[in-house]
Amino acid sequence: WEDQETWNIGFDLGFLNNKLTADINLYTNNKTNLLMYNRAIPSSSGFANLSVQNNGRMRNNGWEVNLNAREIVKAGKFSISGNLSFANNKNEIMEMDETILESLNGEFNKNNGSYLTRVQLHNPFGSIYGFRYKGVYQYSKYSPEEVPGVSGPNAPVARDAEGNVVIDKYGLTVPMVFGYDNNTNSAIYEFKGGDAIYEDINHDGNINELDIVYLGSSLPKFHGGFGVKFNYGRWQLNTQFAFRVGNKIVNAARMNAESMYTNKNQSTAVNWRWRVEGDVAQIPRALYKSGYNWLGSDRFVEKGDFLRMNYAQLSYSFDPKMLKPLGISSLSFYLSANQLFTLTSYSGASPEVGYGGYGVTTDNAQTPPAKSYTLGLTVQF
Repeated sequence: WEDQETWNIGFDLGFLNNKLTADINLYTNNKTNLLMYNRAIPSSSGFANLSVQNNGRMRNNGWEVNLNAREIVKAGKFSISGNLSFANNKNEIMEMDETILESLNGEFNKNNGSYLTRVQLHNPFGSIYGFRYKGVYQYSKYSPEEVPGVSGPNAPVARDAEGNVVIDKYGLTVPMVFGYDNNTNSAIYEFKGGDAIYEDINHDGNINELDIVYLGSSLPKFHGGFGVKFNYGRWQLNTQFAFRVGNKIVNAARMNAESMYTNKNQSTAVNWRWRVEGDVAQIPRALYKSGYNWLGSDRFVEKGDFLRMNYAQLSYSFDPKMLKPLGISSLSFYLSANQLFTLTSYSGASPEVGYGGYGVTTDNAQTPPAKSYTLGLTVQF
């Protein structure tokens, strides 16, 4: 069994004869003996895996705040009411067997477009790990007379922590490579002019798993919604918004549309790619099924903050005295609209991408919510 221990403390508040009310909740949830499914075991046992195994401890804590204001502004026939809710949740892995962590954490596969899924003690699920993207190399060969480029180092050569070019024992510049193997004394790829620059964290001239860093979390710092209701006589305008702040999204759709790796359709952004020696560009050169210009990096990790107008409805109810001669007890009409607009810096179709689980929030060209409009009439006799 998975064990769970939860405590919660809440407050219900009311002010101004309950025109302004609030409920506040603080909670902590500790889970022990976490259920881990399909756990691999030694084949000498005669079985490939265990269906379920208990291992590890995780803590969730957070808070929720809900505010309601009833006719907080009132002047004659005009009044304004509103509501606001926002919440925060944090999870942290407190304990887990090292062998379980190793099995959950895959090795870097050296493929374009891959991000590491890491489960680490004292870090939350949904953390994003990859390379830091620093721009595009302007030149293929280094020259001491070159002036540093706008987007970073001019040429793909190794540099020390102070930014100085590294020279080997033969007096030659050490090239920047990808996936150097000490056993075979060779690299998978040597970077050229127009290739992507990835930050060499340990300054060894070799871009590999040691240069992968934490790039952010898929979990938002807080999320919620709010609404405002306007009343004027028999007219009413009701609006509702949703927001999310502080989470990161891997925009895999943009990654594929800017990779220039196959003959699939590409974004118009690739028109501003590197083409000739000396070009200052933020998008690398086109390499058909070769190179490493779209490794999993912060180039494709974007802020998922957004504010969306989920709902708006304008309605009017007629005076019953006017309707009585017609034999009608009530008559009203309304015009409503859903998903009217979204304010966000996210470049994908929709920033409202689901999050949760072990992996990172990834947008593979998710279909955005559709706008819809409704006109209604309600009659009662």
